Amino acid sequence: MAEKRGEIEKLRNDFNTSGVLEIFLNNKKWYRTTSKDFRSFDGQRRITEPTECKLGTVIVPMETFEYWGPVYLFGTNKEVAFTNSGSLHTGKIWKDRQKIYEQRK
Repeated sequence: MAEKRGEIEKLRNDFNTSGVLEIFLNNKKWYRTTSKDFRSFDGQRRITEPTECKLGTVIVPMETFEYWGPVYLFGTNKEVAFTNSGSLHTGKIWKDRQKIYEQRK
């Protein structure tokens, strides 16, 4: 119901959200992630998606490419500078959600 009051803005995704979204963490491994975390991650990101989509095709060649699009503050459409820190750009929305999560424990 919060979105009806205008408190939540529609997040801009400058990439194909149906692809496999992955981020590269400090332990030198790629991890799948959600589009919300992917757009806020300040580090190496990549997307794996089919090169061609046809109805009825079972075997589809996949292509993986690094994504160098904008980095956004978590949960907002505010762009932040890319610094390759290898972490999420968090803010007020992130902290509020963490508080809610801790209260549910």
